[in-house]
Amino acid sequence: MRIHKWLRGGLPTLCLMSLVSAASNSTQTTPATSTTSTTATTATSSTDITSAFYSSPKRGLIFIPNANFPDDNAVWVQNGSDLTWYYNYKAYPSTEYAEDTAFQFVPMLWGAPSSFNDTTFIDNVTAQIVHGSNITHVMGFNEPDGTSATGGSDIAPSDAALYWIKQMEPLRKLGVLLGAPAVTGALSGFQWLANFTDACDGGCTFDFIPIHWYGNLLGLQNHLADVAAAYPGVDQWITEFALDDAALNTTQEFFQDAVRFLDENDNVTNYSYFGSFRSFTSNVGINVAMLDSWGNLTDIGSWYLGGNATGIIPTNTSVTPAVVVPTGGTATYTLPPLATKVSAGPRQWAAGREAGLAALVAVVFLLL
Repeated sequence: MRIHKWLRGGLPTLCLMSLVSAASNSTQTTPATSTTSTTATTATSSTDITSAFYSSPKRGLIFIPNANFPDDNAVWVQNGSDLTWYYNYKAYPSTEYAEDTAFQFVPMLWGAPSSFNDTTFIDNVTAQIVHGSNITHVMGFNEPDGTSATGGSDIAPSDAALYWIKQMEPLRKLGVLLGAPAVTGALSGFQWLANFTDACDGGCTFDFIPIHWYGNLLGLQNHLADVAAAYPGVDQWITEFALDDAALNTTQEFFQDAVRFLDENDNVTNYSYFGSFRSFTSNVGINVAMLDSWGNLTDIGSWYLGGNATGIIPTNTSVTPAVVVPTGGTATYTLPPLATKVSAGPRQWAAGREAGLAALVAVVFLLL
């Protein structure tokens, strides 16, 4: 996860994946993240950036609300948006979309719980399922091989294995599909996953692999090929990707070429572009942003929602919100009352309802 200025007080961040991405498609032959001997893929590149684009059911949203600009939340679910799912690095849905049943929420166990006995994540997700939420997928740790300075959760593979077996693996009994820990695109990511698998000793299962990539198209293509070679037959979710700190034309060309590549790639079932923020708040370059400084959709923002170019250019102009949030704009979340503990709500909800009772039985079986 690339940390926004308004999330970390403006600290400069350099994710590991940006350190290993190549500078030019024409010169890179294999990505620095490669741990296999796969042959470098020939990068496909468009000769023109099209003003009209297309929609895709694979597209999702990385949603971190900026409390200073609450009106921006409605942009992603406006009429015509092709986004079908979202995640917010949390175990519970954002209040802005809690009532939108068409916009599927994917919970994430972001980092290590406060202790081994802290079962907030599994309690929360289970309570949502029991109360009727359509939770079909969950994701594991966010960049566990990265440090907090770069947005990583910084977890030892051995500890992560214990947390996974206790809080992730049991959800499979409720039919939930599990996403592997989302490591960085660096060499450390492959090594961390290997160590994690060893520590699990056969006790961890994942149904899809979330992938992060910051760099050029050829690097993305090769990285996905390496992941496919290491984990054949496992679906890929590209949950963070962008070409950071590049010129506008180059960034737009990357976006269209990368999205076409992901849509045509049968291994990729879902993807979410890292850019759902205002350009002046971006720490990966203003041209990545899907909103300009005033909250208007840029070309990339409109294309991502399935629309046409807007002609709006991202800028680095700081905009003062009408009401400044005292915390400086840091996103805050309130745990839904129904999702605090499994025992806090299901008894009331299940009273007199056969379906509720059946779900409660499933929960009891899950926790045994």
